[in-house]
Amino acid sequence: MKKLIALLPCALGLLAVSSQAGQPVVSTGKDYKQTAVEEPCFKEHEWQVDLFGQYSVGEGPHQAGVMRDHGWGGGIGINYFFTRNIGLGIDAAWLDVKESADFQRHDADNKNTALHNFTGSAIFRLPIPSTCLAPYAYAGGGFEVDGRQWASAHAGLGLEYRIKPNKLGLFLDGRWTYLGDRDDRNDLNFFSARAGVRIVF
Repeated sequence: MKKLIALLPCALGLLAVSSQAGQPVVSTGKDYKQTAVEEPCFKEHEWQVDLFGQYSVGEGPHQAGVMRDHGWGGGIGINYFFTRNIGLGIDAAWLDVKESADFQRHDADNKNTALHNFTGSAIFRLPIPSTCLAPYAYAGGGFEVDGRQWASAHAGLGLEYRIKPNKLGLFLDGRWTYLGDRDDRNDLNFFSARAGVRIVF
């Protein structure tokens, strides 16, 4: 009888286990699989600082201002994007150029001088999220200074690639600058290409 009483708890335990056989087991623990949220390459409310090199080419020795044929230099720019697509920017560039034949001193043929460019632009970009590329177009106005001041208008196209989303990018663009009808030379213009690094905040 004592042995029967001792075996009773074991039998009840086996009965409980067998009664749950084949029943689904529900876990009360909460296991969540964390998925990384991909950061977009381009966002609204971006501040950008541009550091770039620039090459500009005129129309020959009688180009308006001091530029004779071409000039090399670089500059800095600051942009702000209100949305992912629309922004404003300002930039300044300094170019080493040969003086135009019409503005050289008689004793300084092919003299080099510095040309200062200051411009502001409205910018429209079209980001492609899957590639971190953003083609953009921009237009605006400004002035060139070489001892004389030249008002200008410009328009251009470019492409930016983000090496690191919302942090660092590379850009390449080209612009056409129009100086108007100056000194009875009809339409005066020059083309500039820029390449540089874009730091994003």
